[in-house]
Amino acid sequence: MEMHERADDEYLAQYAAKGDEVAFSVLFNRYYSMIFAYAQRICLDASLAEDVAQEAFVKAARELVQRPFRGSFKAWLYRVTRNGAIDLLRRRRREATHLPFDPDRDSDHPSHSPGSEPEYENLEAALARLHPDWRAAIALVYFEGLNHAEAARLLGCAEATVSWRVFQSKRKLRQWLQQMEVA
Repeated sequence: MEMHERADDEYLAQYAAKGDEVAFSVLFNRYYSMIFAYAQRICLDASLAEDVAQEAFVKAARELVQRPFRGSFKAWLYRVTRNGAIDLLRRRRREATHLPFDPDRDSDHPSHSPGSEPEYENLEAALARLHPDWRAAIALVYFEGLNHAEAARLLGCAEATVSWRVFQSKRKLRQWLQQMEVA
């Protein structure tokens, strides 16, 4: 066990692919809280984020056994989490409205806790209006502290795409927050 805990991700993924439960457990313990936090920033709901994080690890366990793993485990896990979160939000929207996902409408919005700060409520409401892909980029750049190139690798898109999403998100958030202040 101790040897596994000091091992790098690629070594652990390789052994987890061979059915080593301890290796997979170390990967799970190493990344669960980070993946949960990332999912929560996309979903804006703790219970949904928990579902997404758990499903990301279930998928990781299946995928590791089914095919050889290459690349960065962490980057791959971020992509699996992002895709899972977006898929879940789309399903929930379709179930709630019976209409296709429309990124210009408000996305799922969690209830606020009593007594929460009004400026945080406004920010949370504005973030909830962003398309989940845009929230994913914002989460990686501003909450996880990654640069645009690192975020692009984790999201599986071009650096310019991340830059555009961040730029557009900031513009929309500023606009929506100003509208909320006036109202």
